[in-house]
Parts: sequence; structure tokens; C-alpha cells
Amino acid sequence: MRIDNSMNLNAMVATQAQVTQNAQTIADVANVVADPQNQEVTQDLIDAITSQIPNTIAYSANANAIQTQNETSSMLLNIKA
Repeated sequence: MRIDNSMNLNAMVATQAQVTQNAQTIADVANVVADPQNQEVTQDLIDAITSQIPNTIAYSANANAIQTQNETSSMLLNIKA
């Protein structure tokens, strides 16, 4: 069996057409099955998670500040003793 560039190109074009058709079928199913209420919940969930990022950073900064304060207090007590 001889394989040349034209056969490879034809196979790639056929595969691309099949992938495009499969993607369209998946998109059609997703549009029919998709529940707008679930999509809104997903966006709400994303907003809730992203709004918690500053809180996480603030907690981390506060923890570092408390740790630094404890270390400073320990050093001052050692110096006094």
C-alpha cells in the first residue's frame, strides 16, 4: 500500500470535517439540555469564589502579622530577662 501526501491530506480533511460535525452535535445537545437556572448558579458560584480571594489574602496577612508580633514580644521578653 502506497501512502502519499494527497492521501494524508484527504484523511486530515475528512477527520477535520468529522470533528467539526461532532462539535456541532455536542453544542446542539448542550443548548437543548442546558438549564438557564444552572448556568446562573454557576456564575453565582464563580462570583462567590472570586469574592472570597481578598478575604483569604487578608487572613494570611493577619496571620503573618500575628506571628511577627509574637516573635517580637518573645525577643523583647528575652532582652528584659
